[in-house]
Amino acid sequence: MSHYDVAVIGLGIVGANAVYATARAGARVLAIDAGLPGAGTSGTSFAWLNSVRKEPEAYHRLNVAGMSAHRDLARDLGDDGAHHFGGSLEWADAGDGERELRARVERLAGWGYAAEFISRERAAAMEPGLEFPGHVREVAFFGADGWLDAPGLIRRLLSAAASKHGAEVRERAPVRSFRARGDRIEGLVTDGGETVAESVLVCVGPATQAFLELLRAMVPVGRAPGLLAVTSPPGAKLDRVVHAPGIHLRPDAGGGLLLGTEDVDKLAVSAGASANLPELAAILLERAGRVFSGARGVKVVDSRIGVRPMPADGHTIAGRIPGYANAWVLATHSGVTLGALLGRLIADEIVRGASSPMLAPFRPDRFVA
Repeated sequence: MSHYDVAVIGLGIVGANAVYATARAGARVLAIDAGLPGAGTSGTSFAWLNSVRKEPEAYHRLNVAGMSAHRDLARDLGDDGAHHFGGSLEWADAGDGERELRARVERLAGWGYAAEFISRERAAAMEPGLEFPGHVREVAFFGADGWLDAPGLIRRLLSAAASKHGAEVRERAPVRSFRARGDRIEGLVTDGGETVAESVLVCVGPATQAFLELLRAMVPVGRAPGLLAVTSPPGAKLDRVVHAPGIHLRPDAGGGLLLGTEDVDKLAVSAGASANLPELAAILLERAGRVFSGARGVKVVDSRIGVRPMPADGHTIAGRIPGYANAWVLATHSGVTLGALLGRLIADEIVRGASSPMLAPFRPDRFVA
């Protein structure tokens, strides 16, 4: 029977980073996914690296550290082609929207975040295809932000973990049950039989709550659906993440644009079935064409509803599963921004026994009454 130091279950952006970090720390790692790595939430995420609306300040700081960890990771992997830095641009409707944006930029700048207002002329020089409404004289620029080709990075992380650090990657291998004794998990059971691991890390995103029922553990993680549309290549180049009223857009790794927005997410959820995805994608396309000249005349080539994990209190969950000495869980709504950091910190904890003070506010036992 195979024997591992760490079994990482779930190979989205968070799990893949954990695999890479634990293997790099010297552990013998089994990386296992019920389907294909990155085919779940990570492949349907807007994948914006940022800490622009991450409140309160402790959560903001965690996300800033997450952005910094991605820069380290990009250096470590060499030119991975998955990380795209260059900042993000945002403007708002006149009135309440503009007041909120001004207050937010001021607060973020006060916290030391790269947040400033630039002239619309400078913004237009950075992104010549953008068109700003008349009332917008200045545009918010968040210079440290970026975006991620999440599926591309997942492939790169798992490949490096396997080829350089000896991790074993198993796809299409759902974990059916666990064998536990007292406060320890002694084995995990798949269709191929039982595997023994000294430690287990669960990174199954929106499936967290249902999955942990196998262990009779309560870690409340809800499901937040969102709609994204991918277009054919635009007629003008876009380099950055852009947030405009009613639409956010960025380049897609395939050469098109990636479009989304919150109110259309809500329509997608209330509609339930995916029958009206073309109509909802058409709304995104029409709005994108209002703010970006390159979006006019493109077609929607893919639209998909992704389900993102949402911890009950909105904040990341990272640490030991209540009731178990050798099992950990990671679950967060900010998986793209936080993946590299959480993978590194949890690897330090599992492999080296080094607990990070940064994770203290985010432990799973906060939900245990």
